[in-house]
Amino acid sequence: MDALTQATAEAIVLRHWGLRAAAHALPSHSDHNFLLRCGDGSRYVLKIANASWAREELDLENQAMLALAEREPALGCPRVHPACDGAHLFALQIAGETRLVRLLDFVPGLTYAEAIGGLAAAPRAALHGSLGRAVGRLTRGLADFHHPAAAREHDWNLMRLPQALDELEQLADADLRARVRLHAEPFCAKLPAWRQSLPIQVLHNDANDGNVIVAIDAEVPRVGAIIDFGDTCTSFRVSDLAIACTYAMQYEDDAVSCAQRISAGYLAEQPLLRRELESLHAFILARLCQSILLAARAAREQPDNDFAFISQDGMRRLLRMLSRVEARTLVEPFLESSHD
Repeated sequence: MDALTQATAEAIVLRHWGLRAAAHALPSHSDHNFLLRCGDGSRYVLKIANASWAREELDLENQAMLALAEREPALGCPRVHPACDGAHLFALQIAGETRLVRLLDFVPGLTYAEAIGGLAAAPRAALHGSLGRAVGRLTRGLADFHHPAAAREHDWNLMRLPQALDELEQLADADLRARVRLHAEPFCAKLPAWRQSLPIQVLHNDANDGNVIVAIDAEVPRVGAIIDFGDTCTSFRVSDLAIACTYAMQYEDDAVSCAQRISAGYLAEQPLLRRELESLHAFILARLCQSILLAARAAREQPDNDFAFISQDGMRRLLRMLSRVEARTLVEPFLESSHD
């Protein structure tokens, strides 16, 4: 195949999945994705990976989604569709490069970022609880999932925050630099002890406001799916809750109540140890610092990559606010009924 066009995408799905579909290119940071519309109304996403992706990493994503489809079908994660020969991931030569190809369900709905702004107080609170429940099911569904690629050294794994500390000097704002240092360095110092005391498992690791899909057919707003397993890795179990809180809190004047509603929903599906709850505040702060530091790295290495700077204003505002909040405040309502 000579080029990655809509016609190419249509030819791929006809040959390998037996689907006659009209293809439309979707925006993507590094891959080539196509929305496919079939005559019967069904929709799929053809994902043609950047040539830099390793097969084992994409196999990790697929296997995680396959496991969740079996264990947590109500979660609504994209289903992986095997080709006619049974393969769910295979290589094609496209425009002189070897590209890995797979087919997923298209998940309808709005992203959390698109949905949250227009909601009144009551449906907004309901969506917070739904987000927590969805992420709790996500954690629960991957609890005993294993894959060799999950142990990869991923920049967005909070276990690797020490490797981002070199970017501190790239922060021109002295107050921001001091604030990030204040929270990131103690977190890094605690990592060896936390590795011994906090549960560790495979995680989705990226329930952000662009990857959480809100169902548009529901009377009460609810999370219909969580997509994009590109950051899947082995890390601290509490990280998925911390990440979901981090992105959702940016949209709220009362960020503490938001985190508490998300946590309540999460704990209804996936109990945590008391020591995990007590660490949640530190993990949210660490994710904020990680985002700021990795954005600084992107500014240095890829100054034209606008995608890297999404959410940075919100991250900085939330870091300043959360720095003034007592560590136990976010989880105080849940500590008396210890989950140990």
